[in-house]
Amino acid sequence: MNLLSEGLRFIIHTSLRKDSTEGAEKKLVLSSGKVPLIEYVPQKAEKGLIITFTGFSVNGYRDKRMVVVNNAFRQLGYRVITPQIKEIDLLLINPKSIDEVRAVIMGIMNDPKLNPHGFRPAIFAPSFTAGIAALAIADMPSNSISSLCMLGSFCNLESSIEFVMTNDETVDDYGMHILMKNFLKYSIDAHPKLEEMVQAAIEDNGFKRAIPALPRVIAQSDAATIDLYKKLTKDGAYRREVIMDAWHKIPDSTVWKERLDLSKHAAKITCPVTIIHGKDDNVIPASQSILLYTLLKEKNKHVHLELSELLDHGDMQFRFSIIRQIANMAKAINYFLFNTKYAESSINA
Repeated sequence: MNLLSEGLRFIIHTSLRKDSTEGAEKKLVLSSGKVPLIEYVPQKAEKGLIITFTGFSVNGYRDKRMVVVNNAFRQLGYRVITPQIKEIDLLLINPKSIDEVRAVIMGIMNDPKLNPHGFRPAIFAPSFTAGIAALAIADMPSNSISSLCMLGSFCNLESSIEFVMTNDETVDDYGMHILMKNFLKYSIDAHPKLEEMVQAAIEDNGFKRAIPALPRVIAQSDAATIDLYKKLTKDGAYRREVIMDAWHKIPDSTVWKERLDLSKHAAKITCPVTIIHGKDDNVIPASQSILLYTLLKEKNKHVHLELSELLDHGDMQFRFSIIRQIANMAKAINYFLFNTKYAESSINA
């Protein structure tokens, strides 16, 4: 069998033959309540179970980009489930998301309806959520997960935040506004009009609005708030000062910094890991994945790193101009899927 065949087919299904048909709505029942999820079941014999998580998307767990990815995995013979993670759907950074993700993974794995073949699930996640998923896996028993694929994620969150805050050449300012939404409140007193501007900018970008809402919100604001917003968005040094000050003022900041620093927990991740990062990612730099790869390799021999020119931040936007890059990307996806197949759960057995 061609080792690149599944990876290449995945690329085809996420670029040339996209399927945006959403799967079936289901519920996962946990002690904390019911978790909405979307399930994709292959028509042929199942090879494994993949749990996918969306990044910080205004569309939440129904993000159409993940729908395309899910259908690509389904076409290859995998059952795929995307659960809702409340904090992430609310675009909020919080260490309690780690506990929520861990509980959801364990719940799906042990649910006979969602995992009828008793597979050890594989995990696929982009951006910030990939780091959260990795931290959740670090807290789980070593045989829980068959394979992990992280796309454009962080290793040290604090340095990632600082990069976004100081990068004035960022073409897509979505990440910058997400961080402002999360942290301005700790450095600047309650400022509803400023928060409205930030939220409008996030939604304009995320929904790709033909008519942006931000200009209207700005027009309805006072001069002082407008000046503050412009300074935050245009002055990298000032923005860094405000956000990093906020980062250190978070209540229980010591707990946050410990729990959200993947570099401190990487050694506990024992499953095979595929790390994929865009070389020119201007939201989370590729150096974060290089650092994570280095730390994982100290304890885990089954780690594959792919730095690619085919990706933007967290998006499967393939450019077919570089054949070698396509082959390398296919090899990385195949590495993830190879470790996913037929991995029966020892916990669910």
